[in-house]
Amino acid sequence: MSPGGLQPQARVELGGLPCCGELFRNPVLSSVIDPQRDVICCAGSYPVVLIPLELLHPHEEVDWNRLRELESEILSDGLIRKPILVESETLVILDGHHRVRVLERLRKRLVPALLISYEDPCLRVESWRDDWVVTKDLVLRAGLTGRLLPHKTSRHVLCIDIPLVDVPLGTLG
Repeated sequence: MSPGGLQPQARVELGGLPCCGELFRNPVLSSVIDPQRDVICCAGSYPVVLIPLELLHPHEEVDWNRLRELESEILSDGLIRKPILVESETLVILDGHHRVRVLERLRKRLVPALLISYEDPCLRVESWRDDWVVTKDLVLRAGLTGRLLPHKTSRHVLCIDIPLVDVPLGTLG
């Protein structure tokens, strides 16, 4: 069984899984991700992979009260239940900032991430806040410059359901 309790993927070369195309969009990923070891599952045509935290770029701040609550939940469960959402070319975190910060606080090295390109029509961005107009360019600029947006500024909506992966904390290094 894979870390998430899902059926193991067949042993294949990079790109052999129906969802591994996103790994090729970023040369850094294709050099650090081993599909036989790091691909947890496919969510439609999108890979869910274990990715090094150090490669990721947040675009939003976190709410410290929510961070403490989530850290308690994660420690109690001993699992990361949902993958974070990551833009595959820039490695900007689209959703899951609190999970990433919890894993950083726990000194973990990896996080399960669903990779998707902002060019994909399956993904759109909205704002949780009435006083903000959020665009994909704004999110990428915030992530790549480090000028973070306030927490709960962006809301990413996918045309697929994000799978539960239930990855044990011990798997995350």
